[in-house]
Amino acid sequence: MDRTIERPAIFIKTISFNDGTTLPLAQDSIVVFTGANNCGKSQVLKDVELCFDEQNKLSPKIITNIENEIIGNMDDHFFETHFYYNNEGYLNIYEHTNWRYTKTDIINYWRKKQLPPHLYKLFVKLVNTKQRLITSQAPRRDSDIESHPIFKLHKSAILSETLSKHFRQAFREDIVVDSNEMRSFPLYVGKAPDPDAYTMTRRDDYYRAVQEKMHRLDEQGDGMRSFASILLDTFTSDHSIMLIDEPEAFLHPPQARLLGQILAQNNNRQLFISTHSEDFLHGLLDADNNNVTVIRINRKGNINHMCALQNSKIEILWSNPLLRYSNILSGLFHEKVVVCESDYDCLFYQAVMDAIYEAKNEIAPDIMFVHCGGKGRMKDVVRALKALNVTVVAIPDFDIVNEKNTFKPLIEAFGIDWDEHLNVEMTKVYDWLNANQNIKTMIKKTGKNVLNGQAFAAYSEVEKICRSVGLFVVPCGEIECFHKIGKEKKDWVYNEIENSNLATDSELRDAREFVQAIVDFGNGE
Repeated sequence: MDRTIERPAIFIKTISFNDGTTLPLAQDSIVVFTGANNCGKSQVLKDVELCFDEQNKLSPKIITNIENEIIGNMDDHFFETHFYYNNEGYLNIYEHTNWRYTKTDIINYWRKKQLPPHLYKLFVKLVNTKQRLITSQAPRRDSDIESHPIFKLHKSAILSETLSKHFRQAFREDIVVDSNEMRSFPLYVGKAPDPDAYTMTRRDDYYRAVQEKMHRLDEQGDGMRSFASILLDTFTSDHSIMLIDEPEAFLHPPQARLLGQILAQNNNRQLFISTHSEDFLHGLLDADNNNVTVIRINRKGNINHMCALQNSKIEILWSNPLLRYSNILSGLFHEKVVVCESDYDCLFYQAVMDAIYEAKNEIAPDIMFVHCGGKGRMKDVVRALKALNVTVVAIPDFDIVNEKNTFKPLIEAFGIDWDEHLNVEMTKVYDWLNANQNIKTMIKKTGKNVLNGQAFAAYSEVEKICRSVGLFVVPCGEIECFHKIGKEKKDWVYNEIENSNLATDSELRDAREFVQAIVDFGNGE
């Protein structure tokens, strides 16, 4: 950020939430709120605006305090571009009326680091999905023209080309201002005029000929209009605090990802963004901006628990290809994530869960089943999701019990100290297995029932500890052992889903109980 530019601006220094969390911010911070439905992502953005709007009778619900700083000086240019005189000779902010302030009044407020009513709207802007669909339209009143983003686009060739380049990346179309229609400034999409062609014919004639082949932006689909609106607001406005609700709305995944990359290039304002899109989040993190903070919101009653992942931790997680090139981050937007060894495990467990709730005529819980390509990678996924306070369950096959180098790191990823809580009991299990080598090879097909005596009792204690934190080792060995019909996993899963009644068949009773225990995990927290 260019600190030599002392334009008038408001920034948030710290923001405090109703769970007691206080987050310090820089002047170019990007804060991204994620979480399951109804956790409070959009409400946080509304709360930020409410904290500045002293005239509003509503009170913030999630934010308890904001400490802001007012910087810069108001000069004549600032007043010319942001205010106009009403019929009584007082200054008004564009789009707002009934002010009774003079230029001197406003300057005095500003020098005292105070804001008269409504002045915050020059610095704080909340952009929701509905507003984005109308921002791309031309201004309706002459007095609004100079403050309108499209007019600013018209006045700057560099800015115009920058936005057109980003729009072209998303839609393979240029976006240009119609300079011939000077009062309304509509935006058009299509192939832009070639600057080198101006010497070949009269400029106006050439423009009109090209424009006839283009289309007005306000007549295009919601995706184009929304994308263009966000570009206009973030590249042309003077707002130092932008609040963007679900920027991915109306966009396909590649465009949402690109938009995340573009917004991450922000360097002159604070961005507060609520999102429900893994693709947008991927784009934001791919841009490698050092000032990104991702906050996962977990709502418990009237308290919205904030779990913030600062950039240093993001870099560590994002360096893992498993997280960077998979859909695991989608877990941020679900109430719970279940991590399985393979996609066939995911398919079966989710089918069983759906069948259980369909039989009760109830909606299945908001649980995401995701595979990580083997039990050895589970620890990385668990650690990453727990860092963002996501409720996570891992389901490895029973043979992990005999693989201490895999079992121990996974246990520790859940926050359990192996030496303190499990070493004694697991030593009994390993001693028994080593003394019964002929049985040791059977554990993947038999599960915990292969153990007996002290070894079985010891493992039962281990299983209780594991399940208490979300580690559910398959008790019968592997999913094929819930109903032994002699098929390999792929064929077994398809056979059970296509030919069995997952909700009632007696052979799958243990599978249903296992899945129900997974669904119930964490519900009492």
